[in-house]
Amino acid sequence: MLSELANYRTLTRAALAAVILAAPFGARAQTNYGAEAAKNPGAASRPTPRLADGHPDLNGVWHHFFGIGTIQKVGDSFTVGGAFSPKSAALYSQPLNDAAPQYKPEAAAKVKLLNENQVKEDQSLHCINPGVPRLGPPHQIVQTAKQAIFLYADNTGNQWRVIPLDGRAHSTDPETAATYNGDSVGRWEGDTLVVDVTRLTDETWMGDNGFFHSRKLHVTERLRRSGDTIQYQVTADDPEVLQKPWTLTRTLTLQPDALEEAAPCVDKDAGHYVTSEHHDNTR
Repeated sequence: MLSELANYRTLTRAALAAVILAAPFGARAQTNYGAEAAKNPGAASRPTPRLADGHPDLNGVWHHFFGIGTIQKVGDSFTVGGAFSPKSAALYSQPLNDAAPQYKPEAAAKVKLLNENQVKEDQSLHCINPGVPRLGPPHQIVQTAKQAIFLYADNTGNQWRVIPLDGRAHSTDPETAATYNGDSVGRWEGDTLVVDVTRLTDETWMGDNGFFHSRKLHVTERLRRSGDTIQYQVTADDPEVLQKPWTLTRTLTLQPDALEEAAPCVDKDAGHYVTSEHHDNTR
């Protein structure tokens, strides 16, 4: 289905989300996971600003998606263009070459079944919060000495996470429910912000292709600023279904634009799918 969608010049929001969600979190929230850094090689060598407490200043817009555009498949990449801020890249290409998580043999059958029925099973294609880690890096960070706020202008709507930095531990209240974004607490390891995430619902996926997880999923995000770039790394550890932790990395470059609020997500495609998968399984 993905190869068919790639032939359309304009897409509905849900159909566009179906294509953007076709990678692990990487290709979802466009525009900048390294394309801008490649065009601006000096960004990482600039002085790293710091707050009054001495920690690196992570404030700013680091990447964001500006609505519906056009999609064209080029090799193993998809180029998305159109309604981007004029100050950002007019086109952005994200290679779909991330390594897949390694599932235990007993979980492989479920991955295959979900993959073959993704249109029905993947809630992110129907305006539901994709959750952590699939949300990917924050589109904007608002940082103080005691907390960091991660903002996302996502294809499923506007999302946010509040990361306390005051040394608190995870909640031990057994009544605390698991959620899409989980329970996040942050700490500094030198100049690296480490975000530890637990209590994640098993209703979400970690990425495309049926990459499900259990309630035992533990996510660790690491953000380190160098000049006008952030090295973002996320590790998903789920001993119930994965053979080993799954790690993805991205390079983000500071954007000159303000973050624009995402339009409400309206699923107009659910009744029009003709196949159960939304992507090209031949890749």
